[in-house]
Amino acid sequence: MEPDGNRRRVKLLCLCIAFLLLGLSLFVLDPFSLRREEVPPAPVETAKTGEEGTGKILVYVVGAVKNPGVYEIPEGSHFYDAVKAAGDVLPYADMNAVNMAEPVTESMKIYIPLDPYQKDPGARGLVNINTAGQKELETLPGVGKMTAEKIITYREEHGQFNRLEDLKHVPSISDGKYKKLADKITL
Repeated sequence: MEPDGNRRRVKLLCLCIAFLLLGLSLFVLDPFSLRREEVPPAPVETAKTGEEGTGKILVYVVGAVKNPGVYEIPEGSHFYDAVKAAGDVLPYADMNAVNMAEPVTESMKIYIPLDPYQKDPGARGLVNINTAGQKELETLPGVGKMTAEKIITYREEHGQFNRLEDLKHVPSISDGKYKKLADKITL
């Protein structure tokens, strides 16, 4: 029984040596960063716009406004000022969803939602076929979900409309349908 016992001891010794070598190699090669000290990340430098100290801030105004975009307005301004800078709201803007007296901060995005089903008689206006979303396009007579999607798809593929009559190039906008829309659309 002696030879089997020696074989077991040799196998056990070889196994221990293998584990020891594996442990040492992991420690030396350090693939898991076990010994590495945590180094704080270097501070990220931000681009300077030259606007500091000028009393102006940049805000991004989108949604149901006449001219969505980025605007420079005075510090201490409110939503109302930013919306005025963007040309005011569209006729079907949902003004109940926005606090126009809320102060704005640097780099703020201001979203004015659209309510095409608004019943206010004073909220009648022209729909800009270059900027209108699906819901706004659906407020036009004879324009349902499918036609609104076709207008948006055409606009994405061919760019903005240059003339109102270019709307007739959209599949499903016939001369008759265009005549119904002509006095309710703008560029």
